[in-house]
Amino acid sequence: MKLKIKSSDLKKIEAHAREAYPYECVGLLVGTSAKGVFDVREVVKAKNTLDSPVAFEADPQFVYEVYRGAEKRGLQLIGVYHSHPNLHAYVSARDAAFMKFWGHLVWVIIGMSKDAISEIKAFTMQEGKVCDVELEVIETGPS
Repeated sequence: MKLKIKSSDLKKIEAHAREAYPYECVGLLVGTSAKGVFDVREVVKAKNTLDSPVAFEADPQFVYEVYRGAEKRGLQLIGVYHSHPNLHAYVSARDAAFMKFWGHLVWVIIGMSKDAISEIKAFTMQEGKVCDVELEVIETGPS
């Protein structure tokens, strides 16, 4: 399993995580998914309606609109990203519970402190088990 993402899109995710700190950020990944490869074409920032440092939730209507908009352009909702303020990038029990419902998606988790992004990892769920997803960053030059 592999997630392909442009460095400029990864920078957008990192900026969102910093902006939301000390709360978790949440966003959606739009693109294509085939043969174990998730290819990100667009990063869509969402609002964490929980305003929480340990949980996230995006407005279901917003998620639906992103899903439908992607579909109209021949793309898919392929993933979710969120941050873990003052923690590592790992799949929490809450994350794993939601992944059971959205197991076909890739989950990007950002571990961070107030001062820095410490790690970014990607996961998916297969047959009820959390699996690591390789992160392939495609360089896009300075932005």
